[in-house]
Amino acid sequence: MKTFNELDGAHKVFLSTAPKYEDGFDDFKKAVSKATDKFNEISKEIIEIKKTLDDEHKDLKLGALVGKVQELEEKKLHRVVDHQLAKQQALDNPGDDLCEKNARLIKEDMLRVCEEITEVLTEIRYEAVDLDPPA
Repeated sequence: MKTFNELDGAHKVFLSTAPKYEDGFDDFKKAVSKATDKFNEISKEIIEIKKTLDDEHKDLKLGALVGKVQELEEKKLHRVVDHQLAKQQALDNPGDDLCEKNARLIKEDMLRVCEEITEVLTEIRYEAVDLDPPA
């Protein structure tokens, strides 16, 4: 979540340089690179966690659920990028209802993906109870 917020903040700063985007492009590019590195690091950790869960708890569906979260997070990242581009397009074309609608629809889809992530995380919590049931 922190990395998404940092990326979003960097994009807002980048948009504030409109219409001279080149003034903020280098800083934005660095922020994107940093976020990409962090996402790759997190992805590797999640792959290891999923592998451990699959190996040690074959009877539970935790590994599959963790994999589902990772897929949804990747989908969310794509939606974030799409939304950033759509917001920029809407900013560059003030009054263009189609650009504004596109940005709004992408954001709505991104929020649906976030809801899916929350649902799968709730499933993980319930499934994890079977690892160490309460006394």
